[in-house]
Amino acid sequence: MVGQNLFLIEFELEENLETIMKGRPWLFCKSIILFDRLTQPMERAQIRLTSSLFWIKIGSCLPEFDKKDLLHAIGVTFGGVIRSEINGDICRLKINLDVQKPF
Repeated sequence: MVGQNLFLIEFELEENLETIMKGRPWLFCKSIILFDRLTQPMERAQIRLTSSLFWIKIGSCLPEFDKKDLLHAIGVTFGGVIRSEINGDICRLKINLDVQKPF
């Protein structure tokens, strides 16, 4: 533990770190756990977790909506789309969410 609600985790294997980073964010006891990679040594007070990658799943869309346009419109409200996927009726967006903004 390096601060209130702030932990430093070191991995021996890069592949373990990559698994964690790909699976983020995580939920634990109904709380979101944010992960970020430190690329250089820094003081605890300098560490800021301001954004995190999130996948947003969108259920079945009405046939009259163009799915790509709908995904774009939703993604813009969150600051833009990093990636989108359409699989039949199910759509999902990968966004970089500003976690300091209230909903």
